[in-house]
Amino acid sequence: MFRPEKDKREAKSMKDAIKDFLKASGLDEEYKLKTILGKWEQLVGKPIALRTEKLYIQDKVLFITLNSSVMREELQHQKSKIVSIINQEAGYNLIEDVYLM
Repeated sequence: MFRPEKDKREAKSMKDAIKDFLKASGLDEEYKLKTILGKWEQLVGKPIALRTEKLYIQDKVLFITLNSSVMREELQHQKSKIVSIINQEAGYNLIEDVYLM
């Protein structure tokens, strides 16, 4: 019985195909940043998220603009915990420091 050779390309899941596309396009890091920042409330809780006005990462520093000076003071003492939470979610050292504004 004749069996044709399998197509040399392997079937990929949609998730893997998207990851490969993002990596080939140089967008994988940007996607990772947006995904992590999109989970902000899930990562730090609703009280902090509600007081967060602006959030971005630049040069391995997480910048957080808060609308509460009390919350800013509380988070000042928890910077290392925030770094740990973000890096654990990312799966690598995405940030090294937190700057509160």
